[in-house]
Amino acid sequence: MKLSSHTQPGSRIRCHWPVQVIIKYSQSNVSSSARELGMCIDTRRRQSAGKGHAQYAQGWTLSELLISLALMGVLAAVALPTYTAQQRQTRRADAQSALQQLQLDQARWRGTHDSHAADLASLGWASDRSPSGHYLIAIEDTSADGYTLTATPTGGQASDTACRPMRLQVLATGSVVLSSGADLNADPSRCWRQ
Repeated sequence: MKLSSHTQPGSRIRCHWPVQVIIKYSQSNVSSSARELGMCIDTRRRQSAGKGHAQYAQGWTLSELLISLALMGVLAAVALPTYTAQQRQTRRADAQSALQQLQLDQARWRGTHDSHAADLASLGWASDRSPSGHYLIAIEDTSADGYTLTATPTGGQASDTACRPMRLQVLATGSVVLSSGADLNADPSRCWRQ
């Protein structure tokens, strides 16, 4: 910011709120180009009574605090549902990987046996939980020709009602049918990432 040459030393010139420009120079020892420069200071500075030194106001006003809290509340109200939905969707990968691993285990089992395994223990699974523990895994409707694997959300994932349960069905023809939710014919793409 350039100041006019007729500005006197020590004079104040209004800058952007809450700062002012103070001309700090002595006409005798500063060149004319340097005299045109000023320094911005905070206008909230005040003199303390009787002490003679500058003191700055500290802290937030109540209205500033309330506005900040209101903004944080609005941001949280918008972000939290989106975050929760994203977390639910990410956890579905836990069910998908468990069911696909179980499908491979069933194929290995069927290579040496007359029918598919009816329980997880036969396939070497120590637990009925998915690797990250967000789903309960089960084998249903086993036969020599096919089987159905299900992953039912549990714990924090239990709120994922749109994809409860996730199913992987192997038919007698060898086809794999993916489904989720109460409707076996529902579009699997909303729950299954391909």
